[in-house]
Amino acid sequence: MLPIQAVLTELKQQLNLCPQVILQAPPGAGKSTCLPLVLLKQRWFSGKIIMLEPRRLAARNIAHYLAKQLGQPIGQQVGYRLRGESKVSAETQLEIVTEGILIRLLQQDPELTGIDLVIFDEFHERNLQADLGLALCLDAQASLREDLTLLVMSATLDNQALQQHLPAAAYVSCEGRSYPIEYVYQPVTGQEGSIAQQQALVALIKMAYQQQAGNMLVFVAGVKEILRCCRDLQHWIDTQQLPILLAPLYGKLSLDEQQLAIQSPPNNMRKIVVSTNIAETSLTIDGITVVVDSGVERSFHFQAQTGIGKLRSQTISEASATQRAGRAGRLSAGTCYRLWAKEKRLRTQNEAPILQSELTALMLEVSAWGVTHPQQLPFLTQPNENNIQVALQLLQSINAIDSRGRCTAHGEQIIDLALTPRLGHMLITAKTLESNLKQPGVVALGCLIAAFLEANEKGNDDIEAQLNSVSYQVKKQYQILLKKCSQKMPSSLPMQYCGLLLAIAFPDRIAMSRGNGQSLDYLLSNGAGACLVNHSALLNEKMLVVADLALSEQKTNSLIFKACSINLETIKAYLPHYLMSVDYLCWSLKENKLIAEQRLMLGKITISRLPLAKVSKQQKLSALLNGLRQAGLSILHWSDANKALLTRLRYATEQYKLASEKDVVDFSEAALIEQLELWLAPFCTGITQPEQFKKIDLKAALLSRLTWSQQQKLEVQFPQTITVATGSAIKLQYREQQIPLLSVKMQELYGQAQTPSIFDGRIEIQLALLSPAMKPLQVTQNLHSFWSGAYKEVQKEMKGRYPKHFWPDDPANALATRKTKKHLSR
Repeated sequence: MLPIQAVLTELKQQLNLCPQVILQAPPGAGKSTCLPLVLLKQRWFSGKIIMLEPRRLAARNIAHYLAKQLGQPIGQQVGYRLRGESKVSAETQLEIVTEGILIRLLQQDPELTGIDLVIFDEFHERNLQADLGLALCLDAQASLREDLTLLVMSATLDNQALQQHLPAAAYVSCEGRSYPIEYVYQPVTGQEGSIAQQQALVALIKMAYQQQAGNMLVFVAGVKEILRCCRDLQHWIDTQQLPILLAPLYGKLSLDEQQLAIQSPPNNMRKIVVSTNIAETSLTIDGITVVVDSGVERSFHFQAQTGIGKLRSQTISEASATQRAGRAGRLSAGTCYRLWAKEKRLRTQNEAPILQSELTALMLEVSAWGVTHPQQLPFLTQPNENNIQVALQLLQSINAIDSRGRCTAHGEQIIDLALTPRLGHMLITAKTLESNLKQPGVVALGCLIAAFLEANEKGNDDIEAQLNSVSYQVKKQYQILLKKCSQKMPSSLPMQYCGLLLAIAFPDRIAMSRGNGQSLDYLLSNGAGACLVNHSALLNEKMLVVADLALSEQKTNSLIFKACSINLETIKAYLPHYLMSVDYLCWSLKENKLIAEQRLMLGKITISRLPLAKVSKQQKLSALLNGLRQAGLSILHWSDANKALLTRLRYATEQYKLASEKDVVDFSEAALIEQLELWLAPFCTGITQPEQFKKIDLKAALLSRLTWSQQQKLEVQFPQTITVATGSAIKLQYREQQIPLLSVKMQELYGQAQTPSIFDGRIEIQLALLSPAMKPLQVTQNLHSFWSGAYKEVQKEMKGRYPKHFWPDDPANALATRKTKKHLSR
């Protein structure tokens, strides 16, 4: 009996009563292979059941398995839909789909007419489509379909976060059928991905093979590690003539290649599967009793500042380690070998992918749903705001959304193509381009480029060369796209337009070589740096369009994986709006001269430059200010008084912001540099050289950012001095992000019971109480407490050291003084 059967009665009751149900069940419990057929028989589900699987192979395999259990062909009562592949009919009641299919169903019919139940399987994987699908389903359920039922299930859920997000949801937990797992720890030194680690992993696999029987599943960080590990293992297998079937497993393999990895090996052979984290939960691999875990995964982290992703190797979470080990104990007792020390601490859960992903496609779907920001939808985790803004900027640049964030007709066409927004925009634009050029085959070439880039196959970095020999998988997707674009298979393709089409898709990634000759380094039009790999097929190209690149862990610049050559004449002829003529004025502090040029710019790339014929006084001042921006504010005259004023202004700004006051003026370094024209330029009359900046009345310039009333308010609420009991005006020392400090002789505070304050009494200052020799005796922010406590010890010591000075027994009520006892008696 499968473990899920123990909770079926409770689960059916909750699904009948609650519109939202959370099911926690470990791998092998039967939540994917048993539960859907049970729910299919329930009378209260008269409509369809849609079950989402995060991976294509898992979706297809589960659908075939369920259909077989019913003794029916696939596509009858049970079917599946993937992108470009469908097995459904009018009889189909249970559809296994990938998340992208659900998004399309929701966008086409937000009410999900005819669908009664949506099941989110393996939800812990938390990919973008799953998070978006759940958010849209919850929104539809709240506003359009109160009778729609949602079932979220997974092997490892962050239950607390999910239950807080769905407070009305019923929660059902299922115990797993677990066989004992023996753990063997083998710590290794060296950096992740090092040769030492690779050798240690291969040695551990060999040891596990010799010590254990059964098939083995090996987890490594990424494709590079899989290929390297398989190469070393294959050499060992061939040399020793071992009866082992070695199979790699990762997402970019074809479905047939993935199928080979998960099915049983031939008789009298053992199988070793070397996999990424794709095999943690959603795929069932026959006969696994041994797991070897490297403890490392590779993830993609989008960098908003460059618009480029970074591949990062990192230690797996405790949840992932548990999932990986569990693969060894699904059928019988098993063994898990771990390439780390037993005492090593792992983080509890993985970070939600939505926080580290590129969001262009998600934001286009959000806008097509009719909202302009993810905060208007019930996302389990809200996306990163910087990544949102980068996505919106790109979508506006390709006319997919308007200035208010609403989806345009062009954006809707992009969505219909089911491609990334960049590639969808390229195909739609290609139709107009083909018509204008009167060149047949331009759209077809765009379809081939899109199919090739979507497949993300490995090979050399020259896209144009790669298109001459593509895989069956690419050809299949190419034919699908041709049909979508109402195109016939052409006899030949106009390859000369490859660079142009890519420039339409990737305007921010047009690149120019930084050097002459065979330079590997390029500057992208978005301002980021990138470099070709050694022995690149594109080594001599002056300009490129980069379609695929990523920041590596070892290099500062991004590595270019796929690109195509382009020339400036093509851009000028067909994409002139990419070019902009600007007047560039700056004072070069290094050369101590004015640079005044008219520059032709392609984003951040300078295409050409000519000297400006005339430079006005205002332009010269702008150049000087630009030079100041580059050099920083340190070249201004920062006397002690000016430094103190700026610190006081910044401290006041902090407090005004904390108090939620309006119209707070920003005195941060970034704000001052950005707004030089507003506050510094009016004080630059007669300045023609950078050295003359030091003559500026910096106090007046800084205070000019405040109105007269704001200046008066500053003097009252954040004064320069504090008047103490003797009448002395003592200078108050302001410190950023610290309480202001007043250094004062202790005798001058006699008779003062309470600590002085600023900001209308809201902030009690810090007191540095000094001896007659101006040496610090005590620092306090509570004068009353000091007088009644620690003062006694200070008095005892100071009477002996400074007998001529007054040390009263009751300082809180004594007379403040600046004099000795002798002078006081006169």
